[in-house]
Amino acid sequence: MADHPSVGIKGDEPSPLHELISRILESEESSQGREASGLPMLGTMQPLNQRLANQPGLDFINYTLRGIGQVIFLNNPLSGLLILAALFIQSPWVGTMGLVAVVASTLTALWLRLDRDSIRNGLFGYNGILVGVALATFGMSGNGAWNPAWAIAAIVFSAMTTVLMKTMGIWFVTKFKVPLLTLPFNIATLLFLSAVLFLPQPYFNWGASAPSATTSNALDWFRIAQSLPIGFGQVFLADKLVSGILVFLAVALCTPVGAAVGLLGCILGVLAGGLVGVPPEKLYAGLWGYNALLCAMAIGGVFYAPTARSILIGAACAFLGAIAGGVLGAIFAPLGLPVLTLPFCIVTIGFFLVLQRSLPSLVPVALHAVTSPEEHWQRYLAAKHIINNFRRQLEAAMVGKRRNFFLEKASASIKGDLRYLFDAIDTNRNGEISPGELAMHLRQAGVGKFEGDLAYLFKCMDVDGSGSIDFEEFGELMLRHRCLISKYTEFVTYFLPIDANQDDCISIDEIKVVMSSVDEASLSVDEVAFLQMRTSGHPMTWNQFIEVLLVT
Repeated sequence: MADHPSVGIKGDEPSPLHELISRILESEESSQGREASGLPMLGTMQPLNQRLANQPGLDFINYTLRGIGQVIFLNNPLSGLLILAALFIQSPWVGTMGLVAVVASTLTALWLRLDRDSIRNGLFGYNGILVGVALATFGMSGNGAWNPAWAIAAIVFSAMTTVLMKTMGIWFVTKFKVPLLTLPFNIATLLFLSAVLFLPQPYFNWGASAPSATTSNALDWFRIAQSLPIGFGQVFLADKLVSGILVFLAVALCTPVGAAVGLLGCILGVLAGGLVGVPPEKLYAGLWGYNALLCAMAIGGVFYAPTARSILIGAACAFLGAIAGGVLGAIFAPLGLPVLTLPFCIVTIGFFLVLQRSLPSLVPVALHAVTSPEEHWQRYLAAKHIINNFRRQLEAAMVGKRRNFFLEKASASIKGDLRYLFDAIDTNRNGEISPGELAMHLRQAGVGKFEGDLAYLFKCMDVDGSGSIDFEEFGELMLRHRCLISKYTEFVTYFLPIDANQDDCISIDEIKVVMSSVDEASLSVDEVAFLQMRTSGHPMTWNQFIEVLLVT
């Protein structure tokens, strides 16, 4: 649906209404791409990608650091750098193995000539670094640090995650319309660890597991508080408090909303562990927080806009993710295998599939448009603003009221600018624009398919069908256009997943979905009948839908 602005424009059909109006009135600059705050280091720092596109060396460093951050949904190189520092504080061996692994998986993506934008945004690095830090952590208690055999294994199996991303990722998105998350990391790492444990070989030794520390059943609330940032560190298998704090700061640097939602997930994970009677030491170590925080962030802001509804569902996902971690831990413990982030993957993908079928009004973010929770929130607000205005316009249109909502609220200076433009078109100064006057202005603006465009534009602007356009009709439509176009890219991006059947048309049911998603009351029977009369009962192309939003 990214190409919708040109849908339905063929043969002798007129140009889209919003494109014709743009010839008359220059729209406000779109807010798309603005960072969550005014600071350039926050958000996803996409301008940096553009600046480094022609500097291969710096560009490689950029998307390597982005790959590190993408483990916890951070498409930000500075966040990746902070996390890398946290890993070196945890252990120089762990930090080195993580860096080697993310480079290996990224180079594999380059060698396979995979999508460069995906590589540049770190999407082929995050599973790789997890393999590196996992193997470094598990191998350190056996063969010890700086063992070349474990380093070679990390390179091979991190490269495998890129191959899995290439093959499984396309299938997952096509078949289920859900992201692959860290499944490649879990598959590659568990495959390797299973081979180490169950196949005779002399090279890899885990060492004996340390006995569990004995503690009283009384909770130390200070250590519980410390476990929350440690939970962030445990996403990268780091159990030091300083490392966890750095990971938390990395999240907050990129997305304060994501940091808050992740912290909520951590709290719920600890709560879940406490309710099922987990030994306090496991809670203190952050082992019940990391899967929960990933679940909360995924549903509560990364793959859905961070609304009250999505955050509440994300909280439920976090709680179940923690419980799933405990269940899988009990199953895997006799085998000597860790659960890694498998609980997060299973529960979150399950939530995606259930929400698709049971709650379509919770609109997901189009997978190719995933950025930061703050940007998703801006898209949601843009859609809410546009749909709220449409509902007011629709209610007024159905009872035949004059619909000058924007013009009535416009400042004197804006009305003055509109009056100046209106008078420039109204050459005979009679207070109305005739078809001939509009034709002369369009000819001066250089509109191509003139006859069809003129009839179409004049019909849309002449709301009362009087045969001429007065100032109120002109001003209202210009202001509606400016409002819509200032939020156009955000609105299109928000609307992408609503076209679930991908037929490149907007049906009444899909309009109902988008209205419900922004907490607007559903269309009534009379409103449906009114819209169907406007569209002759057929689904609308994207341009026809935009026309309905503008002139209803």
